[in-house]
Amino acid sequence: MDHGRSILVLGRIPRGAEPETHRPAGPWCFVEQEEFFPAWDRRFTFPPEPLAEVPAMERACRRAKALCADSIAPLAAELCPHSASLPATYWETLLAPWAVNMASQIVERWDRVKSMAEVWGNDALHVPLLPPDCRFTFHTEPDFALHGALGHTFNHWLFSRLFEALFHEGWPQNWTWEYLEPVNREYGAAKCLSGKERLRGILRNAMLRLPFPRLKGVRLGQSLRFSLALLHKSRGHDCSQPLSSYGRAATGYDAALPEHLGVMALFRAGMPRSLKKLDHPKRLSPGMLAPRLRVASILAYEDAEYRQKLAFWRGRGHRLMYVQHGGNYGQVRCACDTAVVEYSQHAFATWGWSEHGSSRGNFIPLPYPQLARIKKRWHGQDGHNLLFVGTEMPAYGYRLDAHPTPLQLVDYRRDKLRFFESLEKSIRGSSLYRPYFPLPGSLRDADWLLERMPQVRLATGPLQPQMLACRLLVVDHNCTTTLEALVANVPTILFWRRDVWPVTPQSDALLDVLVRAGILYATPEEAAAKVAEVWEDPRAWWSRTSVQDARRAFCALQALTLKGDENHYWISTLKSL
Repeated sequence: MDHGRSILVLGRIPRGAEPETHRPAGPWCFVEQEEFFPAWDRRFTFPPEPLAEVPAMERACRRAKALCADSIAPLAAELCPHSASLPATYWETLLAPWAVNMASQIVERWDRVKSMAEVWGNDALHVPLLPPDCRFTFHTEPDFALHGALGHTFNHWLFSRLFEALFHEGWPQNWTWEYLEPVNREYGAAKCLSGKERLRGILRNAMLRLPFPRLKGVRLGQSLRFSLALLHKSRGHDCSQPLSSYGRAATGYDAALPEHLGVMALFRAGMPRSLKKLDHPKRLSPGMLAPRLRVASILAYEDAEYRQKLAFWRGRGHRLMYVQHGGNYGQVRCACDTAVVEYSQHAFATWGWSEHGSSRGNFIPLPYPQLARIKKRWHGQDGHNLLFVGTEMPAYGYRLDAHPTPLQLVDYRRDKLRFFESLEKSIRGSSLYRPYFPLPGSLRDADWLLERMPQVRLATGPLQPQMLACRLLVVDHNCTTTLEALVANVPTILFWRRDVWPVTPQSDALLDVLVRAGILYATPEEAAAKVAEVWEDPRAWWSRTSVQDARRAFCALQALTLKGDENHYWISTLKSL
């Protein structure tokens, strides 16, 4: 304490902290130590979420995209003394997936700093800051995502730089601050790989060299056939969008950051070694062949060396195509990284939709093999289990899109408990809970729920076989599992707050179809009541004409499957691009 002032906690909250003495900046302060602060989410006071409303989130996405676009050239100049001699497409392809992530952190955290100053500016607070000379080493981009964007120490450092900028603009008069000792952190140091791991890496890299690499849900044979379909000159004009189209000059948007903030220093602090260590050619000559198209794996977000190969490809005048690999594409109200990295390429293959709000892109609906393989494969009519599937609960807002904010995720977790409390005991005893895989910087998940609901059992192992064999599926968020379940014709009950999981107007109309059919509900209590209503014979309810019509309508636009072999549609489309 500093002369009776409350301490504003930006990182990990200290043991023994009390609401009268400490103000946590957000739920992340309690991550990995929730057990030491019973009922922390109700006892402590938090500042309001600055991006809880859709218009604010949409503005933040535009600002982050502008910051990313305008930062590419300065970042390239720091990495390479002859950066100007290389095509802009090279640097955009190489840097955008990480730069848009870093830009999102900066924009989101700055909005939080402004919110705290606005709400608590008249209170007597003391703010411990990490000094500028802290050092962070992230070996790879996943290391940055897991330990930077979702890490206590790096976020404390980032908040500290933003609070310094606030000081220059006009620090609240009742606030005091001090520097803590500098820290030096290294995340993801290289480890010695076993022979099996090295072999797996060689095979993985070989697959990534194919024109159509093996994607999630695509068999090896399909990957090879689709690769053969791409061995031709790319037809038509290039639909790729330069990243500069998102920048301030083109859109009029900027990041709205304080003038005294050293933005490049923030980018430097978070840049992983996998990007820093790359060597860059003196120049890139246009390819000897006419422009061609290749498909990029989603691993481009994680693997800098692979992404540099894609950058060489784009820098020589060729084209890229991305493919939808999960839910929320085409639905979530505003998206940041997918628009910048994936939609901006020559083509983007979707699971049925052809527009995503105001996002620009050459969207091509195709029946995806992952979905075609499980079409109408549900066989749980004699099953005994209710399967409940949850999703991630990051305590930091580490992605800028229209997903629940950290405080909304605290309520989302409570809704799980409300659902099971509303279930009949006999059904509760037949219930399995499937959590998201563990992530640093996240709220407690299965252990938190199961200690409060000991009758519920933990679902482990591959999800898809359990989904296809369950008696009834319950999902509390809009996700890939929902799309797969509806394609597989699994009796499914959905519930979530649509203001917390906002989608585009087109998708809102589609969700209305599920509401009218009695599939989607707004509260956990309503969903639990529906479970009780249909539990004795879920198949009879699910087979009703109105329910099946709604399922088919939703799948037609979000989880497309067609009669016949999906390979035909893919091959003919790839040959036409």
